[in-house]
Amino acid sequence: MLVHIGVDDTDSKMGGCTTYTATEAVKQILAIEVASFKDYPKIIRLNPNIPWKTRGNAAVAFTLETERLEAVFDAVCRAVEANLTTHVDAAVTLLPDHNLDQLRPFAQRALYTVVKMSEARTLCKKLCTYMKLWGKGSGLKGALAAVGNDLNKGDYTYELLAYRRRENWGKPRLIDPQSVYNLDKQLTGLLFNNYDPETGRILITPHGPDPVYFGIRGESPEALLEALHIIKPQEPVDRWMIFRTNQGTAQHLQTELNPKALKSYESGYVRGVVASRAVVCRGGHLYINIEVQSTQIKCAVYEPTGSFRRIFQQLVEGDIVEVAGGVRRAAAKHPKVLNVEYLKIIQLKKTLQPIKPICERCGIRMKSKGRGGFFKCRRCGSKKKAAEFVEVARSLKEGVYAPPPRAHRHLTKPLHRLGLEKKSWDGKMTLRWYWFSDLGDL
Repeated sequence: MLVHIGVDDTDSKMGGCTTYTATEAVKQILAIEVASFKDYPKIIRLNPNIPWKTRGNAAVAFTLETERLEAVFDAVCRAVEANLTTHVDAAVTLLPDHNLDQLRPFAQRALYTVVKMSEARTLCKKLCTYMKLWGKGSGLKGALAAVGNDLNKGDYTYELLAYRRRENWGKPRLIDPQSVYNLDKQLTGLLFNNYDPETGRILITPHGPDPVYFGIRGESPEALLEALHIIKPQEPVDRWMIFRTNQGTAQHLQTELNPKALKSYESGYVRGVVASRAVVCRGGHLYINIEVQSTQIKCAVYEPTGSFRRIFQQLVEGDIVEVAGGVRRAAAKHPKVLNVEYLKIIQLKKTLQPIKPICERCGIRMKSKGRGGFFKCRRCGSKKKAAEFVEVARSLKEGVYAPPPRAHRHLTKPLHRLGLEKKSWDGKMTLRWYWFSDLGDL
């Protein structure tokens, strides 16, 4: 029997990691030898604008073939209980494959808006064979969304996550930076977001107290395994596992937002016309107004996005653009704001410059008088408006723009992935997709 198991919220801001719990669950399932994996473990990143999320708002899911449903479910629950941190609201769910289609709409909405616990409970009661909650159990929403987003149709990527030995948790992560730079040199186009080219900052290592040592993101398991031979860790690796994931797919930005009814924390895109030139405020943050359906939306591009802000500074009134991101809730001193994650310039407004007219009396080119659009002759003082204009070339080009990798969210699609999107999964798995130091090689 084909079943799906979802797990979420086993971590907190004080520590823990849902993906690490997933590796423990895999270990438990392998030990009882009553199920076979029919897909890589999946990391599903949900709406990144949820303010109460922990770190990347990730949930995990497994797809298994088994006749021992209860034994498998209990194995996953044991893994969760062994790795719970304080203040967690974890959940584990199990549902048969024939119920999956009924879960997809909920999973889709969990990518871009706020889903309700009451809806999750109703769905689970209807569709799940088993469910277990800890604390408030709010992880139920993520567990169901991870299962419902099975990545069998549409785009996906892979991530190899390596984990630390327990004695190193909380200590600074050490890794050879040159080996990280070599990843892109040797596997060009097959990996993404290993480091930030503008600053040289290493991006594969997190900074929290969680067990993750490093994560390598790429287009195929084979590329990740090759990268594992290039990278040079400077502490022992306890285990590693390959996940299939929606990271780098912009899956959360596929919905067009209603400009007249923006909802706090939702993600999506709008198409409109630049209504005013960009303004840089205190702290380096940039704001620009986009008019959509006669409604002006205030858009924010923050200082950490670096060179991305310079693109917005070159936009002029009348440019037609598409901007995408998350809606920041209104506060006492500011309205709702769309925090921009990418920009698509659809059409640039033509910029015309007047040609200085020739004075009819003196036969020489006039000079600009200033305001009012009049030109003045240097000799006789006569005035005249320009009758001819010439188009001025703009340095900005139509196309898609994104922040530098250091400012990417997990779901942000790197520009080089445009055109590399996958259409479906072929169901094939490499034999070597996990390793545990205490179990040795496969």
